Amino acid sequence: MKEEWKYEKLGDIFHILNGFAFKSTKYVPEGIRVIRITNVQKGSVIDSSPKFYPVEELPLLTNYMLEDGDLLMSLTGNVGRVGIIDNSFLPAALNQRVACLRLKKNGILKQYLYHYLNSDYFEKICISNSKGAAQLNMSTVWLANHIIPIPPLPEQERIVSFLDAEFAKIDAIKANAEKQLQDAKALFQSALQDLSSPKEGWRENSLGEIATDMYRGNGITRAQVTKDGISCVRYGEIYTTYDYHFNTCVSHTDETNIQSRKYFEYGDILFAITGESVEDIGKSVAYLGHERCLAGGDIVVMKHTLNPKFLGYVLSAPYVIKQKGFGKTKLKVVHTNVPSLKSIIISYPPSLSEQQQIAEQLDKISAKIQSLQSNFDTTVTLCNDLKQSILKDIFG
Repeated sequence: MKEEWKYEKLGDIFHILNGFAFKSTKYVPEGIRVIRITNVQKGSVIDSSPKFYPVEELPLLTNYMLEDGDLLMSLTGNVGRVGIIDNSFLPAALNQRVACLRLKKNGILKQYLYHYLNSDYFEKICISNSKGAAQLNMSTVWLANHIIPIPPLPEQERIVSFLDAEFAKIDAIKANAEKQLQDAKALFQSALQDLSSPKEGWRENSLGEIATDMYRGNGITRAQVTKDGISCVRYGEIYTTYDYHFNTCVSHTDETNIQSRKYFEYGDILFAITGESVEDIGKSVAYLGHERCLAGGDIVVMKHTLNPKFLGYVLSAPYVIKQKGFGKTKLKVVHTNVPSLKSIIISYPPSLSEQQQIAEQLDKISAKIQSLQSNFDTTVTLCNDLKQSILKDIFG
């Protein structure tokens, strides 16, 4: 830091506000947005799994309502993450274990503070001054007393101008990689819609008519997942880990500890029958491995005689997804069941070779997406590292 820079406590620069202890049982589909710790990422506030509180509760939330431009900081887990909230999230209220930093002092640029607080340098200080074994917790008392460097206003303006310009270039590189990825995904969805749409000579049947057997898996708790043992799938992994088809399970368990074991084999389709949204409920994946595996609870296994890879793709087509969510209510947790899945109607060519040809066409586009996804992930990492390198040159 330069000699002409001064040092001030964060508590003298910001009003530091703590959040409200919201009751999850009171969440509603629409209302006042609740900004939780999961919404605060490094450098941004994201609209992840939005939760809302009834507008009628507004009188209780007066002291927790957020304003455009407020800086938000995570106080638990990944402590020291800082994002800035804008009007697109408002009206919104602050949840507990998230701190709101609202500027109260003139002569200090908010954007300068935003850049400083987003440096790895500051995040490491937050981590080293947090307590907790299983999960770190940072105190707002410590935060208010922490001292940061403040250069003269012209120097702040120069730093902000430089960083904004450099970061804009970096963000453009990231945006270009993201556009290529999104364009490829849009192409895949278009191809999926076209290739799975009914054509002359195709059959149309319900899954109940197509299935040779359909049954539910049985519970495998997180505690029962082991490093070795028989391969298994838990329903949440269908949402987070597997796409249209897979060959190898990421989880294992001790088979002897599982009661009423339910297995799946090559070609079977797995449906997740519990989820967080109507749009995702009933997400399915085809198993193409040759090992006999265990199906966890809230999974439905479907046996059939179609090409499994083709069926895995078709069950992700827009017209099928719409049927999966038909009649489901948008609650905190959404469920479906075997009868509902059996009622889904799909179209398909009777020839297994034609099913295979369609699957291969979609495979080629899917492989391109995977390549672009890998490129995007690498680009994001490199861009973030470059930003932190620039911040380190300025702040230490």
